[in-house]
Amino acid sequence: MTRTNVSLALPELSRITWQWHRPFAAFLFFLPIAGFLYAGDGPAKILRGELWRQEAQTATQAAQDGGAAGVSAFVKLHEDFPENARALRNLAWMQQKAGNRDRAVSSLREYAAMGTTLDPQGPIYKLLESAGVLDSVPELKHNGAAVSTGSPVFPLPDPNLLVEDVAFNPATRHLFMTSVHQKKILECDLAGKCEDVIHPLPDMPLHALLAIHIDAPRGILWATTAGMNNEIDFRPEYAGRSSALKFDLHSHRLLRRYEPADARAHALGDMTVASNGDAYISDGESGDVYVIRRDGGELQSLAPAGVFISPQTPALNGDESLLYVPDYVEGIAVINLKDGSIEWMKSTNPVALDGIDGLYWTKTGLLAAQNGTSPKRIVRFRLDAYNRIAGFNVLEANWSGLGDPTHGVIAGDDFYYIVNSGWDRADDQGALHEGAPAAIWKMRISPR
Repeated sequence: MTRTNVSLALPELSRITWQWHRPFAAFLFFLPIAGFLYAGDGPAKILRGELWRQEAQTATQAAQDGGAAGVSAFVKLHEDFPENARALRNLAWMQQKAGNRDRAVSSLREYAAMGTTLDPQGPIYKLLESAGVLDSVPELKHNGAAVSTGSPVFPLPDPNLLVEDVAFNPATRHLFMTSVHQKKILECDLAGKCEDVIHPLPDMPLHALLAIHIDAPRGILWATTAGMNNEIDFRPEYAGRSSALKFDLHSHRLLRRYEPADARAHALGDMTVASNGDAYISDGESGDVYVIRRDGGELQSLAPAGVFISPQTPALNGDESLLYVPDYVEGIAVINLKDGSIEWMKSTNPVALDGIDGLYWTKTGLLAAQNGTSPKRIVRFRLDAYNRIAGFNVLEANWSGLGDPTHGVIAGDDFYYIVNSGWDRADDQGALHEGAPAAIWKMRISPR
């Protein structure tokens, strides 16, 4: 969940801000040479995450002056990171600003082919509309139509939870959910009756509760916690503190706390657990991806620093040989768990792979909750190879009450997911403004 953020939404490109959770409002892509960990050859090659940092900074600076330099910088960014929708949107704006209307229209058509649209209240929409460019791309309006394939299950009892993740207990058919703001875990039956089951205690300090996963065969409830200004009673010294928590599923007793060993800032935000009990955890602040082996041990790194910018919910494939890791900036990586190699998903058709928060494997493709795209949506990516996307289907988008979808959980033929999580009501200072409570929805899917 915790998403390092670079706010680069044109035309206000004068600053770069890093902050918790809010989606990358930036141009974020991944390499056309997807399948490689590095860019370039020999000693000069750099890791993908570092390449993105460099090119994003160059584009930001070039955009201040506009003209040919700005367009060239965005063209380069789009060439190297073609599955980031925001970069393509910003390229179209720069092309129009430089007087290249035909190229702007072409870029917007490619952008629209990703299923994305423009915010009618945003500055880019208004500038392109006044230039008459949007009339040539009617698909953008079509992509703003409401889509929904699910149905409501129940609303949460409190609008001030700031709900992040959800887990399913097959024995009781209860859902467990984490509250960022109130630093607790709730257990709810499918009729919506909820109770608090884990909360801070004098001998068990907790910060914002983020990821949650149930390992039912072993009677384990996994969760992660991180110091965030969105939690109640936040103090600045909490920032950067994070740990993975292993609870007894039935007694809710804390069995063990796992913490990164270095002195960097961390936010262990998302996770999944293999059938053998190994827990895979992503760190949206430091960029690390870890594993905790079922027989104990410590957090073990699965990728060198500089590969990921802001990794999100990892997903295991059917035989658990591959770990799909969505990066909020770079797209979706594929880690081969047998040899440790890392590839990046690619597609022959336009597809937006930025802004993914939750990711889940099914027989019919990868389900993703994207709250860093416009529109925010839940989408299925169809695969024609383990590392290649053949197309996509939008499952939820553009309806009142969707808000910021964050995560979900697969339970048999059902996918339960969080809508209206509350993140769109949280400001940069951590305050949570008034609004409707989050809700649980579900849709039918093919079994895993």
